[in-house]
Amino acid sequence: MGGIRAVRTAKRLTGSLVCAAAACLTLACGRASNGQEAERQDPELERKVEQLLPRIEKFTNLPVRRRPEVRRSSAQTLEAYLLERLKAEYPGDTLAAVAEAYRAFGLIPDTLDLRQLLVDLLLEQAVGYYDPGRDILYVRDDAAPLLVDAVLVHELVHALQDQEADLDRLLSSLPGNDQRTAAQSALEGHATLAMLSFQLNLGAAGLPELSPEMAGALVGASQFPRLAEAPAIIRDPLLFAYLGGARYVQRLWRNQEGSPPPLGIWLPKSTEQLLHTEKILEIPDIPLSLSIAQPQDGWRVRYARDLGELEIRIYFEEHLEHQALAARAAAGWDGDAYALVTRDGRQALVWYTAWDSQADAQEFADAYRAAFRARFGETEEAEELVAGGRRAQLERLSIDGTPVVLVVESDADVQVARPPELRIGAIGG
Repeated sequence: MGGIRAVRTAKRLTGSLVCAAAACLTLACGRASNGQEAERQDPELERKVEQLLPRIEKFTNLPVRRRPEVRRSSAQTLEAYLLERLKAEYPGDTLAAVAEAYRAFGLIPDTLDLRQLLVDLLLEQAVGYYDPGRDILYVRDDAAPLLVDAVLVHELVHALQDQEADLDRLLSSLPGNDQRTAAQSALEGHATLAMLSFQLNLGAAGLPELSPEMAGALVGASQFPRLAEAPAIIRDPLLFAYLGGARYVQRLWRNQEGSPPPLGIWLPKSTEQLLHTEKILEIPDIPLSLSIAQPQDGWRVRYARDLGELEIRIYFEEHLEHQALAARAAAGWDGDAYALVTRDGRQALVWYTAWDSQADAQEFADAYRAAFRARFGETEEAEELVAGGRRAQLERLSIDGTPVVLVVESDADVQVARPPELRIGAIGG
């Protein structure tokens, strides 16, 4: 009987996850909007919020300090909000620089318009969103009635998180790409569990453990064509925010009495902690904070960021087409930083990765060489790889006792004689 119930629950869970993606994808924790207009009130939505809040308060273990407002929103207002959010999060030409970096890693095609893709993805799926700057929850006018309760539950969880921790200030204070992805994933996972529990009429203990491997259930080409065709480096972190985040919260609640919300000491500081939850729940492993100094010899930094274990895993999955090998090559990550550097119209990618052990560093270096050959063609095993018009230099380092791998990749006729130095610090605990 237990096995039959588990199968039935899993089938219902898959359907509910599809609804989750349609209802809430990536909008819950955006920056505050300065131009968002409340379109119209809806007494029925307000009544539902009043009914739902006591149940959500109990499930999330977060107090209701004030009742969030709820409004109906048009698709046009949603699009304006998205554009405003993208502009705030990626000012100036930052998003163009992000696209350049992902192209340098071979993760998106040269022709991709990243800004338009992000807007299209969000418009394709978003039915509702919570604006923390105004403490208003928006539901689209054209939302299917089946999805309205789900999106209300999901976004009300974000409203309670915001009352507890000020989401806008919290997320904007996180400097790293990986650290922000980890925090957003925990917050999204928290809201996803509440929504699924509500939809399936099950307590948290009755839900089977969610897993990032269930992502295929959310990417039906007929339902979400833009999501299905998006590059993995864009698609997979979006889906991981729900599934990886939800799995983490489920394990947190099994590990800690009182089902604490994923805030404060339980807010993850890296995707490593979500991929390997024992690194926050059992023996905490705080990654290093890496940054790249200003280059020399006339080079300048065009853009600098980090990938993190999740995106490094995606990098190897894309180029090696072997999930297990990709997971092994990314495991043991202890921090990374990359910079696009330019001089006289030429560009190079400088990428430092730090590792828990020398063996982890060697495994990464070996996987990188294999990925380079898969991308550009066969090359001799050496510290300098040259093939297909590209060059990569690898150097194994030890900085303050930390195993580090330096990669400098560029066109074959470009050479960075003195790569910029690496600075190592600690992420605040």
